[in-house]
Amino acid sequence: MKSLNKLVLVSSALSVALSQMSAYKVVDEGNKVIDIYGSARGYVGFGGNANVTGNTFNDPSGSALFGLQSNSRVGIKAKINNLDANVELALQEESRYGYFRHMWGSYTFGSAGTLLFGKANTPSVPKTLFSSDTANIDQGHVGFGGLRTASRKVQISYSIAGATIALVDDTEDVDAASKRNGKIPRIAAGYYLQNEDKTLDFQVGGTYKYYNKGYDQNPGSQHRFDDVQNKGSGSAFHIFAAIKSQTMDKKLYFSGMFNYGMNADLYREQRTSINLGSYKHEEIYRKDPRANVHRAGIYAESGYKISDTLSGVLGLGYQLSFSRTLNTGDEAHTFMAMAQLPVKLEKSLTITPQIGYYGAAGELENHGQQQHSILAFVRLRYDF
Repeated sequence: MKSLNKLVLVSSALSVALSQMSAYKVVDEGNKVIDIYGSARGYVGFGGNANVTGNTFNDPSGSALFGLQSNSRVGIKAKINNLDANVELALQEESRYGYFRHMWGSYTFGSAGTLLFGKANTPSVPKTLFSSDTANIDQGHVGFGGLRTASRKVQISYSIAGATIALVDDTEDVDAASKRNGKIPRIAAGYYLQNEDKTLDFQVGGTYKYYNKGYDQNPGSQHRFDDVQNKGSGSAFHIFAAIKSQTMDKKLYFSGMFNYGMNADLYREQRTSINLGSYKHEEIYRKDPRANVHRAGIYAESGYKISDTLSGVLGLGYQLSFSRTLNTGDEAHTFMAMAQLPVKLEKSLTITPQIGYYGAAGELENHGQQQHSILAFVRLRYDF
């Protein structure tokens, strides 16, 4: 009974703290601003999957989907004169920096630009506003036509007039086959433009990294040149363009992105995905680390604000992944379609029913010739 009373007391205190934080999260004292914020996200639903060989459906399966999204977060933003800083923690973060999603500081030189150092999103991925798919931790489009819209890496970057150039640390992402000279910084650049009435958003970006896979770093080989490992070029890069246009007093919007790259999965900003009926996608198509894997994808989305509370969103994507380095002629085709009806119950609370189809065909490693999955779930999001 005492334990129950303690639990009730703690819950009540937490609720009061959150409500106070939501109401007084911004403190402005002249040139000082502190913003405390957070977002709790969870999902519940069902996923089904089947693979196809020839004309035969094999191993159909289904399972319940429920849980908290690992990108639920809490953070603090601070601004003092020309200095800005951001520290943000998540339930889970794939990084050697623990649970830190963001950890950076920047200084603005007036009209001369801004210098940033720390862990932040790279300029070589589109902003989150270009895609609404909530599957796969709000990255449901990735590997099915779309590029990642969040890639947080340690970097030093300089931004001016909408353009950003950065040196990015990818050390934690390179696999064992590509660690040779993996510590060489990746160069990334992007440009973002928004018109005056905020009805048009446009972004382009790209990046390049050289891994030098041709040299064997085994001390026993005396760093000799290895012709077998040199079959891959050692280069990795991608480019993208994204646009979003709003009309009818911002009730209707259209957005889309195009991306092309080679070996960009090595630094985790491009990938080939497959879904097996679960909330998260799986990555496929790197059977041989020596191969140059090319990817070209397109994702398009449209949404309409039906009322102040209800909206409707449709999204479509397609991606071709292929490799010619080893003369195997491997290809993988991945494609998706999703529909959702976001319901904004209040300023901070949004409930989003979503149904999505995620398919794949071609060279799918050990997953058969085709994979077909349907996810139907409701995502709950509370922001403060």
